[in-house]
Amino acid sequence: MCYFAASRSGDQGVPLNMKWPLIFIVLIFSFFANAAKEKPQEKPKGPLVFAETVKPAHIYDLLTYPARLVPKINATLLAETDGVVEKILTSLGTTVNRNQVIMRLNHTDPVYKYAPVLVRTPVGGVVSGVEVTEGSRVAQGAKLGTIIDPLKLKIQIEVAVSDMQDITRGLEGDLRIPGEDKPFPVKVIGRSPFADPATGTASAELSLTDTRKGAPKLPPGMVGTVSFRARDHVGVEVPEDAIVYRGQDAFLRVVEKGKAKYQQVALGQTRSGSVEILKGLNAGQSVIVRASSYVGNGEEVNSQAITPPPGEADKS
Repeated sequence: MCYFAASRSGDQGVPLNMKWPLIFIVLIFSFFANAAKEKPQEKPKGPLVFAETVKPAHIYDLLTYPARLVPKINATLLAETDGVVEKILTSLGTTVNRNQVIMRLNHTDPVYKYAPVLVRTPVGGVVSGVEVTEGSRVAQGAKLGTIIDPLKLKIQIEVAVSDMQDITRGLEGDLRIPGEDKPFPVKVIGRSPFADPATGTASAELSLTDTRKGAPKLPPGMVGTVSFRARDHVGVEVPEDAIVYRGQDAFLRVVEKGKAKYQQVALGQTRSGSVEILKGLNAGQSVIVRASSYVGNGEEVNSQAITPPPGEADKS
């Protein structure tokens, strides 16, 4: 048995239990009709690649050596004759002047009595070492003490034979000391022309170039590291991952007009994950570094630029 609802607006007696299903069907039909009108999204053509634009930059080798700070003036006091130390007139850390008496020695001859021998400083500075005590018997030529000037320093390094042609007089570098935030500028003032056969290194001497008033003073005896920029020149580098090898030949995949092109290159030295390109690549070209899948020669690609890390783009 069916029941009909009374019509108040011209309804011709649609059954109540069929009215709502009809409305639901109409809404579903409208939804799919509108969805059919929307255009499907176009899929990107070709594999997704990440490319980097090649820019010329300063390329250099960073040479680093252990360094030791030593005083320029390091005078050794020697006994001029045999005798006994009668009196020591100075102590460690005492500032002395040139030709100042700091010790007295007595002769040990049992027959003749000699005047005491006065030990004088050959240079002015600070007493950095006393090797004897009062009453010590010393022989001629024995070491009595040392005098240094802590305000005048030099820096000593040992240079490898392979780097001797790069470490030349006037080359500037940076000295880093543990505990100091900023490096100290230094300059090469001399290098031995010969290498020690036992160590395979040549000694080099450096000096601090920051002579401004109020510049920090470094005490002698400290150790650190000295770095130099050697073989500095302008060239182009690419990440090591961008190189593609075919046998013994090296190639780069460059993007030209939306397509990948294999371009043969000549490789230089590898530095910190980057390879210098000596031949076959020009500045301004876009090089593929990574790809979502295999990229063939001449294949159309969807290229995205690689954003360099903060501060990396300003390097030169």
